[in-house]
Amino acid sequence: MADQRCCVIDIETTGLEYQTSEIIEIAAARLEHGKVGESLNVLINTHQLLPDLIVNLTGISQELHDGGVEKGAALEAFFKFVGGDPLVVHNVEFDIPFINHHAQTMFKPRLENPLICTLKLARKLIPGLYSYKLSKVAEHFRIPTPILHRAGADVEITGEIWLKLVELLEKKGIKTIQEVEKFWRS
Repeated sequence: MADQRCCVIDIETTGLEYQTSEIIEIAAARLEHGKVGESLNVLINTHQLLPDLIVNLTGISQELHDGGVEKGAALEAFFKFVGGDPLVVHNVEFDIPFINHHAQTMFKPRLENPLICTLKLARKLIPGLYSYKLSKVAEHFRIPTPILHRAGADVEITGEIWLKLVELLEKKGIKTIQEVEKFWRS
């Protein structure tokens, strides 16, 4: 399954509610044959002041933010990049509603790609962790996390977690993306 092509994705936002918060960074990286390939990382200018909490959490300064591209262009580049590939996400229930909501406000289609949630997979495959946030799952697998809460860095970490989870899934006889999606949703 590690040989199957997929895209690992992540976003950074101004808050937790997709209806009232904005995407300020979106990233994706292709995984093929168990290796990270081509990637996309885009800062989005929302034409708003970033909350101090978000600046401190992400390290995205107001200056970096102001130099970002327009949301429509960023989402168009993102949709073109991921195409119909399966998407690997650490917390599908956060990222996908954000992306779909903002894409629809820009008259873009919804993501209909097969989805793999590394958060839910980790809960099923490695029970008993104190926390399943990205840094804690990475720590479990001894994956370094020098930078967190930047979409590009989180994509790399999520990709490495996915490859570790693939090993556990294959031991359970789960060998296709469709089987993985069914497993994490059950």
